[in-house]
Amino acid sequence: MNIQITERAEAFLRQQIGNKSSPVRLVFDSEGCGCGVNGIPALWILSAPDVNDMTIHSNTVPFVINRIHAVYFEENLYLDSEAGYPSFRLSGDSQLYGQNVRLLDKREDES
Repeated sequence: MNIQITERAEAFLRQQIGNKSSPVRLVFDSEGCGCGVNGIPALWILSAPDVNDMTIHSNTVPFVINRIHAVYFEENLYLDSEAGYPSFRLSGDSQLYGQNVRLLDKREDES
């Protein structure tokens, strides 16, 4: 998998990540959505990837995805953001995954 990140999205990601070397996990979040095939894309800042994560090749920020979630996304992804708006737009070659993709800092949840 590959993800191209715009300069504006990269700046927002780096601002949220801070000085730590933290990967961002792309997830297909189905919690509270009814069943496993209903869900929304989300981005989670992690302290470190886990054993079930695989690398998503990125032009900037390190990205990972749980192997199980990879089936929900295309091979080529594109991440953008709007100035002053606290979410992202995630698309692929053939579809839009979301215009309001949230970034959650999960580092404190991992301690």
